[in-house]
Amino acid sequence: MEKIGLIAGAGDLPLLLAQATLEQGRMPIVIQITQPASKQLESVASETYSFGIGQVQKITRTLLDSSVRELVIIGKIDTSILFRPFLVDPIAVKILTRNRNKGTHAIVAAVIEHFESKGITVIEQRQFLKGLMPKAGVLTKRQPTQSQWADVRYGMQLARRVADLGIGQTVVVKNMTVIAVEAIEGTDEAIKRGGALAGKGVVVAKAAAADHDFRVDVPTVGGQTLKALHAAGGSVLAIEAERTFVMNQRVLCEDADRWKIPIVALDFANGNQIRYSYNKSARFFPKGNPRAESHPNDYKDEEET
Repeated sequence: MEKIGLIAGAGDLPLLLAQATLEQGRMPIVIQITQPASKQLESVASETYSFGIGQVQKITRTLLDSSVRELVIIGKIDTSILFRPFLVDPIAVKILTRNRNKGTHAIVAAVIEHFESKGITVIEQRQFLKGLMPKAGVLTKRQPTQSQWADVRYGMQLARRVADLGIGQTVVVKNMTVIAVEAIEGTDEAIKRGGALAGKGVVVAKAAAADHDFRVDVPTVGGQTLKALHAAGGSVLAIEAERTFVMNQRVLCEDADRWKIPIVALDFANGNQIRYSYNKSARFFPKGNPRAESHPNDYKDEEET
């Protein structure tokens, strides 16, 4: 059975991916880097190791000694660790020095380049977990109102731009006004801040950059995200279709319906248009057209454009 490496951060995704690799006939070799591996993950993994995030040399040697030629990086890694003291080896020092003041994206890209220079190919998480990525449409029974759709579309456009700038993936809006933008604090804290500032009715939109590297990260929402939105008095959660992991979707949508929070998945059809579902039909709205907010039914379905 062919082996596959998993560099595992926090959360449930590493376990789900390890289970998926087994189902595809692969042996997961797990490198846990943020916390000890859970008993569940250990029970699924063929081999389990634990290293600090700065021990790149040991991680590389362990993968090579285990005959790993493909690697998946998955799970939450708190980027704020870069601003705290942590153990680093000579390879990590070299990577950090060469990418000083270039941001986390450059550092992660350099780490991937290092692995691939050693013959270890880093592959996308989506290859194994496509079932977690919903297609475009309203995922809940509850539908957004027309005014909420306006905020959703506005928020998604802004979320894409913020992601393109490398700032974050989430924005909080209300009445076509930006309330909060996610940075290093993460999605849940941005939602909390948005609710504190604007109160009930905020809309949360989450999107990845147009050129997002899915080998490193897939935007993810789940129960914790929804609980944060509910506590903030949020009205809608909007995500990108087929580019976002939705954890435990059935339970998540049941909770969202109970709390009267629609969850919608949208497509960026191209640079100027967003496709989404309104009254159960897919729509395209040209960017910047005011009728998109006030008269959504005036626009043609996808197959008619």
